[in-house]
Amino acid sequence: MTDSGGARGLSYDIDGLARIRSAVRLPELELFRVAEVDQPDLVIERRALISGTPAQHGLPTYVYRERLGAVTANFDVELGPPVRILATPLLAHSPHVLYTNIVEPLLRFVIAGRGRMLLHAGCVSLFGQGIMLSAKTDTGKTATILRLLRECRGTFLSDDMTIIGPDGTASRFPKPLTISAHTLKAVAASPLPAHRRAALSVQSRLHSRSGRSVGKWLGERPLPIMAMNSLVQAVIPPPKYMVRQLVPAEMGQTVQVRRLFLIERGSPALAEGVGRDEAVEQLLSNTADAYEFPPFKTMAPQLIVGGLDFAAVQDAERRVLTEALSSIEVVRLRVADFSWPSLVRAAVAPEDLAGPANGHLDGPRAPSRRLPVPEEAQP
Repeated sequence: MTDSGGARGLSYDIDGLARIRSAVRLPELELFRVAEVDQPDLVIERRALISGTPAQHGLPTYVYRERLGAVTANFDVELGPPVRILATPLLAHSPHVLYTNIVEPLLRFVIAGRGRMLLHAGCVSLFGQGIMLSAKTDTGKTATILRLLRECRGTFLSDDMTIIGPDGTASRFPKPLTISAHTLKAVAASPLPAHRRAALSVQSRLHSRSGRSVGKWLGERPLPIMAMNSLVQAVIPPPKYMVRQLVPAEMGQTVQVRRLFLIERGSPALAEGVGRDEAVEQLLSNTADAYEFPPFKTMAPQLIVGGLDFAAVQDAERRVLTEALSSIEVVRLRVADFSWPSLVRAAVAPEDLAGPANGHLDGPRAPSRRLPVPEEAQP
């Protein structure tokens, strides 16, 4: 699961916004892999870290220690520049844990310092329109995106996180999709072999919202949660697949976002415009929801990356969102089932293609193409 990539390691360039040199292969960033980067923002190294002191003295460092001897998931974050992550071999053998819990939170700091935001939202282009979808984790966003791509032959930019700029331009962040047995139902004639489908029932249960809730609860106790998480995921890796393994899709790089859908489950069903101020708060809340797993809560307040502490990162993200949403129509879609794809398609498709693929529309009446939006959300 690790790859030295030669003497200088592996390199990743997130479209010029963040550069990484790593001794550990990062599958989430595989589509950003390049031959080499100069002046990396992040450097990831493997290192044995057992004592309670930083590996390097004299550098501002966040130190995380779980005292389990050789079976440990310790790490240091030297604040640089460049920011240097020193990870134990256990973390190196669980690259998903390393990426999700350490690397991506640091990317959030770096990207904020470049005048963008790493937003918890998916992004596709449908019928020539840039569309974003955001929700709390494990609502149904992934299944919605897969159905839209399958039914509308859209262009894929991201599923989990999207880079958004103040001008409303979304940039790709195409990580592998984490899918469940339920999500797979959204993909007709999936090419996944039978043994992988069978494994999904176990994998998706462990890596579902309920599984993560247990992890968060454990993380609040004096337990070696990073080591536990690393060991579990080394044995039962999360069910992750690139989008083209699941549906035919073009891969996009940037798109001007025209509509953003806030999707949620509940009653009564509704489709309504959302004002800019309310939309900003909801999107910030959705993004915070994606970073609740430890050690982020204790690590983030102690980080200063590129001159920004966490409070400054949050302020920068709010400014980016507020400006971006001045040119984006925001719509809330609430349904009791999973009929968001039909509603989104009806809202954005040309008149002759607006009807749902299955011939009827469940849930609330689809918003019109010129759905009225409260005054503060108007460009």
